[in-house]
Amino acid sequence: MTWFKLAFRNVFRQKKRSFLLASAIAFGMLSITLLNALTGAMATAVKTNFSTAIGGHVYITGEVISPRGYSTSLIDQTATLDQVIRSLPVPIMQVKPRSNAQVQLVNGSAVTRTRVSGIKLENEPTSFTKLRVMQGDMRALQQPGNIAIPLNRAKDLNVRLGDKVLVKGATNTGQQNLLEWTIVALFADQSSFGRSNSYASIVTVNNLLNIPADQYQQVNLVLQDLNHMATATAELNLALTREASIKPQDDDGLVGPMRRMMGSNRTLVENPWQGTQFEVTNLDDVTENVMAIVRGLDWVAKLIFVIMLVITLVGISNSYRMVLLERVAEIGNMRAMGAQANNVFRLFIYEAVILGMIGIALGLILALAGVATIESLNFADSRGPARMFTVAGHLPLMISMGSVLVSSALIMVMAMLAAYFPARGAARLDPAEALRSAT
Repeated sequence: MTWFKLAFRNVFRQKKRSFLLASAIAFGMLSITLLNALTGAMATAVKTNFSTAIGGHVYITGEVISPRGYSTSLIDQTATLDQVIRSLPVPIMQVKPRSNAQVQLVNGSAVTRTRVSGIKLENEPTSFTKLRVMQGDMRALQQPGNIAIPLNRAKDLNVRLGDKVLVKGATNTGQQNLLEWTIVALFADQSSFGRSNSYASIVTVNNLLNIPADQYQQVNLVLQDLNHMATATAELNLALTREASIKPQDDDGLVGPMRRMMGSNRTLVENPWQGTQFEVTNLDDVTENVMAIVRGLDWVAKLIFVIMLVITLVGISNSYRMVLLERVAEIGNMRAMGAQANNVFRLFIYEAVILGMIGIALGLILALAGVATIESLNFADSRGPARMFTVAGHLPLMISMGSVLVSSALIMVMAMLAAYFPARGAARLDPAEALRSAT
């Protein structure tokens, strides 16, 4: 303890030098903490926005063969799928049957395109908590023939709450259909991807698609824990392989599943099958390309941190070499008074540890202030792909304790490593020679 106190006194004896060294360490800690928080926020925002836009974490789509030999998006083995979902060994918060349609909304000469998601409100009690409903009531969608659209689409059409619009779209077998729906709710555009969803009841959308009211095109599962996505996907594939049929892997990657989730898949099939052919994807599959960019940024952040650590290591090492030259007489006196070589060695190491602790603490304080400042910024007015990295107009920054502990440990190791060779040199000084060279 006496040597640690002496090291503490030595650190503050050269205030300017110690301040510069601690500042370099603090800057490294600040940088890696903010960069880790930023990449973590981007990953969180991407998954949150995609899961909100698509409506779940695991997605089950189905295809059937029409009488004319075309594949169409439909799940007609609903009882089988319900049984498989109930048998899953992972906790499920919501099961969301949905049908989707790409339509044109027409009001006089005004026309706009939108994707309409057909939903069961009783199955999705929390789906619209993140929507800012400007006018009307989303619960009115329970009545057939009603639709909720984004406010910007309403402006394009020059319509108000309660107005009727013509809805033009294709049935599930490719014929054109024309219906009249009533606008019962207007909400702020929630899209982070340049696309605006509209909503109607699944019965309303099925009527447009000309499919039975008790069937649907896909089922989205909201899991209690995102870490169970891979398990849920694997279990669903196994169970559906036993109980029904799984679509063979093809060359379209995620294009096919995404197209079926959008309700826009219809192709002529050379080798038709019986019943529903299922396909299971999850949020990780859908966000794979975007998350690859985020992971790349994370590796860049780690590389920058390593470079900064090396620079800091060189700076600390050079500073302690100067300290060694300045303290030759002091070291000689300590050795002459009975201090052992390992005591001198520990003294230098303790000083490096104290500098590291001060730098880490200062860096963390600055990082917390930086996180609070960035979180207060509002990016709600931003447009384009950048919006996918924000949630409700803000970056969801969060400092990971695991990352902080790893970064702190690396900084402490680097600080001690930087002081190791000067400390070893100080410990090896001959007391008599040190006293003679200082006089």
